[in-house]
Order: sequence, then C-alpha cells, then structure tokens
Amino acid sequence: MLLVDAETMSYCLTVDPSDPSSLGVGDVSVLTGGTGTYGNAVRSMFQVLDLNTAVLATESLTGTYTLHPWLASYHAMDADADIASGSASSVVIRDKNSFYMAEQTTIAFLVFTLAGTPSSTTVQATSRYFYNTSLDPAIYELDTEWSADQWLRMDATSVSLTAVESEATAFMLADANDLIDVKVPAGSDFNPQSTDWQTNSFAAWPTGNDTPWDYDESQLSSDGFLQSVDDYYETQFGDSDEASAAASSALDAIEASLAGQGAALRYSKDVYLTFRESLLGYEFGAVDMYNSVLGEKTVENVYFTNAADDDGMDHPFMVIASHNAPAGPQFLIDVARPPGDGIGGTYEDQTITRNAVLENRLVKIPLRDYGLVSTLTDNDLSEYGTLAEDMGLTEDDWTVDNYASLSSSAIAVDGAMIYPACSNILVYATFSAEITVSGIHVGRGMGFHYHADGHSFNGNGINLYNLGDYEGHSHPPIIGFVFDGIALFGKYESTYDSMDGHGDVLDDYNGHTHDDYGYHHHAYSTEVAQQAQNGQAVTYVQHFFQRGAFKGLVNDIPGLFQVSTSQFMEDEYKRYVGAEGTVVVGTDDGLILQTPVSFNISQNYPNPFNPLTTLSYDLPENGHVGITIFDIAGKRVKTLVNTYQLAGSRSTQWNATNDAGTPVSGGLYFYTIRAGDLKQTRKMLLLK
Repeated sequence: MLLVDAETMSYCLTVDPSDPSSLGVGDVSVLTGGTGTYGNAVRSMFQVLDLNTAVLATESLTGTYTLHPWLASYHAMDADADIASGSASSVVIRDKNSFYMAEQTTIAFLVFTLAGTPSSTTVQATSRYFYNTSLDPAIYELDTEWSADQWLRMDATSVSLTAVESEATAFMLADANDLIDVKVPAGSDFNPQSTDWQTNSFAAWPTGNDTPWDYDESQLSSDGFLQSVDDYYETQFGDSDEASAAASSALDAIEASLAGQGAALRYSKDVYLTFRESLLGYEFGAVDMYNSVLGEKTVENVYFTNAADDDGMDHPFMVIASHNAPAGPQFLIDVARPPGDGIGGTYEDQTITRNAVLENRLVKIPLRDYGLVSTLTDNDLSEYGTLAEDMGLTEDDWTVDNYASLSSSAIAVDGAMIYPACSNILVYATFSAEITVSGIHVGRGMGFHYHADGHSFNGNGINLYNLGDYEGHSHPPIIGFVFDGIALFGKYESTYDSMDGHGDVLDDYNGHTHDDYGYHHHAYSTEVAQQAQNGQAVTYVQHFFQRGAFKGLVNDIPGLFQVSTSQFMEDEYKRYVGAEGTVVVGTDDGLILQTPVSFNISQNYPNPFNPLTTLSYDLPENGHVGITIFDIAGKRVKTLVNTYQLAGSRSTQWNATNDAGTPVSGGLYFYTIRAGDLKQTRKMLLLK
C-alpha cells in the first residue's frame, strides 16, 4: 500500500532515492498525474505485515504490524535511536533479517498499531524489538525501554515520531495496485481455483552446501572462479567494449571452426551478442533476496567456449555465470500456496518457501545447430528422467508438457532459471497458485525459477519484459534460451501486429520459423482446462513461458542439464565451460591452431619503466599466446594478450593500467607469457 496524508492528499511516505536507509516525503501528484516513473511508484510502496506473519502455523495474528519498503522486503522501519519517553525522532529503514543485518551498528525494528479507517489511519509505534547479540544464539527481544506513546508524523519535508497524539498524521492507506498491478486476484489466470493464502510457517534457511553466502564471496566473482577458467577466455569477462570485442572475435573463430566440420551456428552471432549484452545489463534494483546487494550484477560473466569431444566433434557454448535471481522485487509474500519444504507429512504439515537466496549457476547454451526433432522421442532423455516418467506415465501419455526436465530447462534474460510450465505433479504452476505476479517462485532450496510468463498475465511494466520492449523493434524481444539452444522470445502483442512473424502459427512447442530468424520459441497464451481437487474442470488462460519438451535435438549435447560450478572439476564436462588447461586445437581464418613446442621471451624494455614498457618474445610456431600482468601479491592486474598468433618475433605494450583502465601504483610486478602448456614469468619494476 501507499501511506498518503489524508488531510491534503498531497504527500506520501517514500524511500529516499539517494539513500535506501532513509525515509522521505513523496509528491502524490507525480504518481497520480502521469509524470512519475516506476521508480517513483515502487519507492512509495510498502508491505504491512502482521508481526507473526512468518509463524502463523504456530502463532495467532497479533493485530500489530511491521512496515517494510517494497524495494527491501528484508528491511523494516525503526526509530533512529533508542528513544526516551516524550522525545521525537526521525524514522529510518534498518536491515531486519537479511544476511548482512549484523553489519549494522543498531539492529532493531518498530511494531505499529493502526487505528481508524483505511481513509484516515493513525500509525502508532507501540513496541520495538532489538537483536540481542549477547545471547547464543542471538535473538530479537522486546525493547523494555521503548515508550508506546509514539506516533508517525509526516509533513511536507520530513517523517518523524512524535509523543503528542494530536500531532500524529492521519494516513490514507491507498491500494498500491492502483499504480502498478502486482496482485494475483482469486479466480485469475494465476490462481484459477481461488486458492486461499496459506498460513504455513516460513521455511528455515538452507544449510550444508546450500547455506547462503556473502555476495562478495560468490564463487562467480572470486579469484577462485578466475583461476578455474582458462586465461584464453578471460578477455571476454565483464561488460566493457574490450570484452564485447573479444566475445565477437570468439564467435568468429567458433563459426570458422564449425564450418570446417560442415556445421554452423544455430543463429547469427548478433543474436548471441545481443543476449550476452542484455544478461550483463541486469543489476539488483531491490533487496528481495536474502544475500543480494543493491546495485550489484545478477549475472557476473558471459563467455563463449569451444571444445571438441573425444571423437573430435566441436561443441561450442555460451557459458553464463549467473546468481540465478531477478533484478527487482518479486512479491513472494503474496504467493497463495508456495512449495512446501518436502520434509515429512503432507503439505499442511510442512513449512513453505516465501524467502529467496542467491545461487551460483554455470549454464551452457549450445551454439551449434544440432537440428530439430520430428517427434518427442527423437530426444532420448532416459539417462536424465522426465516429469512424465517421475509420475509413472507410459510413453503413450508423453506430451510436450510432461516429456520435460525435472528441474531447469532454460535461462531467462535476467539470469534466472526457467522450469517447464508443469510442476512435478503434472499440473501447471499457475493452477496451483504457486507463483508470483511475475510468473516466478522459489523451491525447496529457495532458488528462483520461472514457470509462467508474467508479462502475458498483466504486462504492467515490472516484469521480465514489458510493452516498452516492443517499441522501435520489428520482432518481440528475446527473453531467454532453452538448454537445447533454441531462443525464446516474448509473446506477440495485438498492438504490434506488424511485427515479423505475427501471423505465423506456433507449433505444439510454442515455436515457429519465419523470415531469417530460424526456428525459435515465443511466450504464448491459450485457454486450458485442468481438474480441481473437487473433480470439477477449471478453464482459464495459461500463460506459457517455456512449454517443457525440447524441440532441438539434444542427444549429442554434452552435460545437457549440468548447471553447477562443479563442472570445472568434472573431467567429462570441464572443457565445455572453459576450465583451466582445456583450450583445444581449433581454426582461425582457416589455419590450424598449433601449440608451440617452445618460445622465448626476448626482452622487456625499459625496465624499470614509467609509464610504458614493451614486452617482446619469439614464437617458432603458430599458436595461442596469453600474456598476463600480476602484482606482487599474485593478483591478476591485466590481460594483455589472449589470442592465436603466427610464428615470428612479437611484442606488446603495457601502459601501467589494470583491466578497468585505471592507472596502478608503482612497485614490483610480474608478467607471465604462456604458449600452450609452456609458461615463463619475469619481473619488472614500475617507478612512480
């Protein structure tokens, strides 16, 4: 809801756009007059949750509430200090229970009582809880020094608490859905059975190998990941112009290599480069995951690899190192019936998943065109299992919905996993009211994945893709890639009926071929009927994302469902994710890439230097060369060369900057030249 001053209807409570820990005052006319942005709207939206929301299976409603900014669901309102009776204070937003809450000096939150009517409500801070770190384990305890005589007050410029009840602001509690439609009404396409909001207690955080981790220590952003990937691919890391150029060059080499085998890329290189650029553009715009960090990237790196199997067949991939999380708020609190934890008993006895954590995912999208199936069984999935087989169905009952992966089958353009439309009990996730308005939810491990197309459900501007993504384009936007290498595009909109392929029929896999696009999928909406628990058939519109079954042939794709970083340690698959030491012979402009049997570093001059030095070396044979600068602590500073080179005398220069182009400080540095399995290291001194 929005908290608007009831007297003038001019101001509303909002999160300070420059400081997400501060509350400010927003201009209501900006929201109602059509001049505001989605940012204005979502910063003014708050969740009002009963104090016992997370434990309703064992505790009753209290009639008291915590107030959470919609952009930070793990944060709540608090006073700016421990307040003595009779004083007034500003109100702040504190981390209430995310992974990082202990980093605050003060860990506390206020509990409010609402009095009046929705059109005129006073908000009283009746109690306060603080996190007692002196206990083991630390827990929240009631702040016995808090005075209940504190009311929320808002004027044209500030928000504060007052001990004088007559100074309390009367708020109108406005339905935020009037600004952005983010709810799933009973009886709608995402809740066709009118399922009630379930009161199961929230599941505990994952433990063991799945225990949440600090974003700064993510496997995907740490030095460990850089050390796992061969230097040959590191020039593609990041989203700089240089990395994009390296990625483009890698695709050129892959295309040439495939041509030498009589094969080809499934799509033009521009499709893959566009998807790569889009993936790297997503940043966390909300703190809606337990261990996410505002402003950091959802996808760390996207790079293109090429490796041959033991028979010499090339298998190039687009490798996506993702934290498996969307960028914006996801409304998990509003899901009517989230998945249970699966621990004993029926659903009613289980805790449920309304919280989310980041994960490390290493997804491989095949670039080679392996062809298309004619029938479902052209793809042999017996070694993996399918939803149909998991439910004991025989081949006669296999369909495009159930001859599908038991878990992920695609990746969305924000880096989050996509699952088949059907759940593991062979009903659409929408039918069970398991997903948010964005078509997403979290499972037992609290990792995000899509089951349906939120844009098709409401098109409200905060989905994975929206109507704005159609402007100025001749085709719906690319929104994902399936593990068989087939691209997934947004649905066709009636208001953009001149787009390429708009009138072309989609097949049973929600795909078609038109113009020069090649075979591809589209998100798709169609009327379906499913049987409810009472035996009655319920008819509604199903909004498909990825249907389930693979249209692309997958029998020759190595590591089809492998999405873990453990691929770096698996001999069978590590070459395909570009693990250290797995770069293999390929082609470049029709030449065979040779691995030199020897090379010589001829000189480094001047040394000492400031600010430029030249590194010279001799190659007796054509081959791949990598030149990397390290500091005295052994940390990589800059990659200078990472490419195939012809035999002869070669040189390159270093201008004393790092990979980001920032000048480095003076001191001792090392440079390593690697040619194939051969490596030589030298010292050099930068004077500043």
